[in-house]
This record gives sequence, structure tokens and C-alpha cells, in this order.
Amino acid sequence: MKAKDRLIFALDVLNLEKATPLLNQLEGKVGLVKVNSLAAAYPEIVSIIQDRGIEVWRDWKHHDIPGTVANFIKADVEAGLAMTTVHTLGGAKMLEYATEAAKGSNLKILGITILTSHDQESFNEDIGIPGLIQDKVLHLAIMAEEAGLAGVVASAKEAKMLRAKLSPTTLIVTPGIKPTWAAKREDQARITTPYQAILDGADCLVVGSAIRKSENPGEAADKIVEEIEKALSERSA
Repeated sequence: MKAKDRLIFALDVLNLEKATPLLNQLEGKVGLVKVNSLAAAYPEIVSIIQDRGIEVWRDWKHHDIPGTVANFIKADVEAGLAMTTVHTLGGAKMLEYATEAAKGSNLKILGITILTSHDQESFNEDIGIPGLIQDKVLHLAIMAEEAGLAGVVASAKEAKMLRAKLSPTTLIVTPGIKPTWAAKREDQARITTPYQAILDGADCLVVGSAIRKSENPGEAADKIVEEIEKALSERSA
């Protein structure tokens, strides 16, 4: 996998007028584009991205009874998506139904573990789950792997632990990525740099505002790919 293909751009904008210029500047510079609310309001964004030769991750984080999630996955297959997501908190049976629904397709299903918006305090007190975040992330990630998912989404803070425990073929995809030259987002608690995330074992990085808010999004993407390349070189050494 090339360094460029490990960079996933989160297209977190509200309309096509804002999306199109960004896509034009990032064509050939990122491996995938992740969409969520934009795809709900403008379903055509999937084909708009695909027409530029970029693969699409529709990040709707399916979480429902097993049969309903299976139907969502079948719709994702029909849309020609490269990636989709399910919440691992839905349980093993739900994950198995999702895997079965995607059988025979090229769709990669990723399991959401614990959102990067949670720190230890909110994890314990707000959602009422006892214990350490990293322990729950590991439990959920192993369950996702056993259910046949292609990979998991987890904070880069847990990437090193997950890489040591999961199969080498299980993808570790990390949001909450913030280069040192970009402003920190207030709604993400567990963040790290592109370089450190890859060094710690992440396979792909999700980057949004650091690219989107840059005066030159294409140049920002190139700088992140350079960090990825440096980390991959050091990791292999």
C-alpha cells in the first residue's frame, strides 16, 4: 500500500458547493474520501467522488439489530463503496451478519471501537462503562476480527497495543489525527500526529480539518503523506 493510499480525507462539509473544490484539489493525493452527513443530504456525492478515481468510505456507523444492519451493508455493496463502518458495541452476532452480507464483494467493513471524542472520564461517567478505555477497545477489536471484519477504527493512542494483539492483515484505521502545524479540534480527546500514529502501527489515517481548513488543501495532504512515508521507513527499519 502506497503512503498516499493510507491517507483518508474526511469530507466534513455541508453541501456540494464546498465539497467540489476540495475534491478537485485532492484528486490523486489521497487514497479514500470519507463521507457521512454529506452523503445523507446529497447521495450523489458518492459517484462524484468515484468519478475522480477516488474510493469512497461512507461512514454511517451502522448499529441496529443484526438483520437491519445486514440490509444496510447490502446497500453499501450496491453503492460500490470501498469501506463502511459498524459499531462493535452492536455485538458479535450483528458483526457476523454484516460480514455475511458483504461476502463476495470488495467492501471492507470496519468496526468502530470507542469514539475519539471520549476521554477516560467521559467513558466512565457519561456512558457508564467501568474500566480503562484501552481494555474495552482491545476487547471490541478482537471481537470484530473474530467476526471477520476487515479492520477496526480506534484512536492512535491504542494503535500500538492493537497492532501487537491483532492479525497483521487486520486494518487499524485511526481518526483523531492532528499534524503539529494544525489547530487542535475541541471535540476530539485522544489525538496524535500522522507520524506517530503510523510508527505505532496504524495502517490508515483519517484527516479532516487539518486539510480542509488549510489555505492549500493539496499541499497539506502532501505534507501528511511525507510524514506517513517517514514513519513507514522507520517502522520497517
